[in-house]
Amino acid sequence: MKVQNSILRTIIYGAVKHGAPFGPLCQRIGIDPIELNDAEKLLDWEISSIAWDHAVEMTQDPLLALHMGQETNISGFGMLGYLIQSCSTLEEAFEVVVKYNNTLTDIFHFSTEHTPQGYTFYFNPIPQYRNKYPESSRQAVELLMSALSGVFYMLTGKKITPLRAQLAYPKRNISEYERILQTNIVFDAETNCLIYRMEDMLTRIISYDKSLYSIFSLLLAEKQQNISQQKSFADQIKDVLLSQFGGQIPPIEVVASRMNMSLRTFQRRLADEKITFRQVSNELRKELALSMMDKCQSNKTDIAYLLGYAELSSFQRAYKNWTQGA
Repeated sequence: MKVQNSILRTIIYGAVKHGAPFGPLCQRIGIDPIELNDAEKLLDWEISSIAWDHAVEMTQDPLLALHMGQETNISGFGMLGYLIQSCSTLEEAFEVVVKYNNTLTDIFHFSTEHTPQGYTFYFNPIPQYRNKYPESSRQAVELLMSALSGVFYMLTGKKITPLRAQLAYPKRNISEYERILQTNIVFDAETNCLIYRMEDMLTRIISYDKSLYSIFSLLLAEKQQNISQQKSFADQIKDVLLSQFGGQIPPIEVVASRMNMSLRTFQRRLADEKITFRQVSNELRKELALSMMDKCQSNKTDIAYLLGYAELSSFQRAYKNWTQGA
């Protein structure tokens, strides 16, 4: 799993603005400062995950991401940021973020929904990230939440705030959250999301440029294709299971449909790699379980539930086989 270098750069530079020493922070993270120059480079996901933990510790600010978001600009999105600036409306900007999600990161899943209550933007860390690095994933969520109002103002010249914010984490310093997000926050929610007025999403972006939109769309489509070609089909399936099903294992027909292919083509692609859907599913469950047990406060019952086991005993037998075979 990968994260674009522009995100790591945003974390490091933002933490430095809030008091963290640049050199020691890079050293703790294990990154050569020269590597930060390549914004589009994809890094191992755990580098950015531990970066948040070190940044919070070195700044002594548990609400670091919330505060950083007030200063963050669209550069953290890299090339995707240029495409966003070329969109015609905020709604279209959200659509391209969802479309090119994996060019930025595959440890977050972005989606949108039109409801009678408004326009909802969802942004949820995958289970492996959320459970192994709970504080880091919270910081990442809160940076995006906090940054959007400033990004909207830059794009439209108008102050646009959400109707409501939902955060899938416990309450803390409610007044500070309300001051920064300028809305009511529902803590301990089932999902992380921001809900906007539909009319606000139709607001025109002042830097709209049809020609630049076409250019950056083409570049990102090429990047997306290159990313896909570098992964085995089994890994592509795991990505879909993580990002779109939260690590749960739906029927094979559902996964094939979500990947825009017939069941027959799906099974042929698996056969080409001499692997079955059951084996891919079991591999993913093993990876998630070992990762969660390695660094996570959840107990085995919680993990068994998250991975879709009907009974704790079934998970315990599987876990025993995995660890004995390790």
